[in-house]
Amino acid sequence: MNDFITPRNHKAFKALVLSSHIDDEVKDCAIAYIDPRGGGPDPDHTHPHDHLFTVIAGEIEIRMDGESFAVTEGMSLRVPGETRHSVWNTGLTTAKVMGISLRKE
Repeated sequence: MNDFITPRNHKAFKALVLSSHIDDEVKDCAIAYIDPRGGGPDPDHTHPHDHLFTVIAGEIEIRMDGESFAVTEGMSLRVPGETRHSVWNTGLTTAKVMGISLRKE
């Protein structure tokens, strides 16, 4: 049975991996609940795969290489893995975010 985890260097952030090793393009898919002022990681990080974040409820800020991008309910943003990044809840309610990790070609 899958359990929610708080990834390393994150705060007020619970994630549940829904599926992993899906195919050659999609590494995994997870749902995250991020409380107000929560997020991570801190400090920003990089990795070999991209993320596609979709906000299901609430609002988040995605920080990439010193820039901030507001992503609100119903919006998606692809984050290149090689770009230093993190995700933060800037709203007043818990954000619900779907994250899909995409393998590089």
